[in-house]
Amino acid sequence: MSEPPNSSASNQITQNIQGSDRNQIIAQVSGGQVIGSLTVYGNVTFTYAQSTEEIQAEAVQGEVAEPLGPSPYQGLNAFREADGNRFFGRKSEVATLLKKFQHLYQSTDAVRLLPIYGPSGSGKSSLARAGFLYHLSQRSLPERERARVAMLVPGTQPLSALATILARITDDDQTPAQKTREFAEELRLLNKNKEFDGLQRIASVLPDIQTRPLIVLVDQFEEVYSLCDDIEERRQFIANLLYAAQDRTQYVSVIITCRSDFLGATQQYPEFNKLFSTQGFLVPIMQPEGLAAAITEPAAQAGYDFASETVQLLIEQTRGQQGALPLLQFTLQRIWEGLKQGETSSVILERIGGVGGALADEAKQVYESLNEEEKKLAPRIFVALVQIDDANVVTRRRASKSELITSDGDRPIVESIIEKFAHPSVRFLVTYATEDGGDMIEVTHEALIRNWTQLQEWIAECREALRQKTQD
Repeated sequence: MSEPPNSSASNQITQNIQGSDRNQIIAQVSGGQVIGSLTVYGNVTFTYAQSTEEIQAEAVQGEVAEPLGPSPYQGLNAFREADGNRFFGRKSEVATLLKKFQHLYQSTDAVRLLPIYGPSGSGKSSLARAGFLYHLSQRSLPERERARVAMLVPGTQPLSALATILARITDDDQTPAQKTREFAEELRLLNKNKEFDGLQRIASVLPDIQTRPLIVLVDQFEEVYSLCDDIEERRQFIANLLYAAQDRTQYVSVIITCRSDFLGATQQYPEFNKLFSTQGFLVPIMQPEGLAAAITEPAAQAGYDFASETVQLLIEQTRGQQGALPLLQFTLQRIWEGLKQGETSSVILERIGGVGGALADEAKQVYESLNEEEKKLAPRIFVALVQIDDANVVTRRRASKSELITSDGDRPIVESIIEKFAHPSVRFLVTYATEDGGDMIEVTHEALIRNWTQLQEWIAECREALRQKTQD
């Protein structure tokens, strides 16, 4: 199907898509796996990494007859669109992103690609989703009725991830395998001008595309470099994004979040690299007033006012820490649990060891709760969930549960370890269901790697093997 949009092949795509009313179907893909369900916020349609029922269950988890109710804080989890009404501290950054994005639609010559980048733990994903996209859903793009957002995490096969998400948009089936394969081939084909225009051609026949443009959000874009070993697939993926983003029809725009330590890798593609300089957004460190808002506003919504002394102490402990925002959210979550038990915030903060200490202490407690067999296997599991990149930095990686299980006898032990570290009360690990019924496991946030001493010791013991694995 390498013909241009007016070809018979492209017309066949149109017939397949428009056979029923599917103009609300938007998808999310994590690591190439289709997951999620549909939710509409204002003028934007989304789906998530979990079903709507699971998201709602999370929101009320722990909701009992307590004066304060459930915690309004995220812990190690990134904020999502559903959390936009309690995402505070980034007001000016959200306004800047909205202005930048709107500006990209003011000229048909603009490349509608908005890179959002910053260090690990700077809040890129949360800013993009609970900040920018949440507020974008409350307004319209120039001369457009509404937008649809398709979210993916590249994983090891970014083209397959993109093909899967596009198949979900055009097919009611939750796992449209045939359409995914068809689109994957489409994305790999060159047009007569030797350009990769597959994404643009597929998007061009979506229902109401003239008034409901497609926004592709590529979260954790650095995986294109850290996990995808196929240089040609990487090139084709980036080329498809660029072609669609600069097409004058303005059917597609692209938002990416990327760790700033991977900016050097973008130099392999000069046109792409240039966009980071000309229209990218570096997520700044959160200023004291922003930190104060992130601490006090969610609590106020939930009926509690922090003492100013506690707020100031939290700000002082947070400033200057690497990956400070998830550490702060985790600490606030622990403080909230203590408040519900009748403790004061100052007493709780001292008991848990302050910002950073809370996370390390909690991880230690979970590990100490393991039985002896589990303690023997835990180091192997966590080492398998990290990698050392080319800059010698330890980062998280996804692994299948089958990769972590080396023998049938290990299975119940491995599953018990995962269950305890993924428990809703801590969420140090997250799991994703795969199409074949398996599970992918991942460390929730790299803040755990930086702050849990025991894990750092395990990594140090295996550093050479990890480095060799990266080179292979």
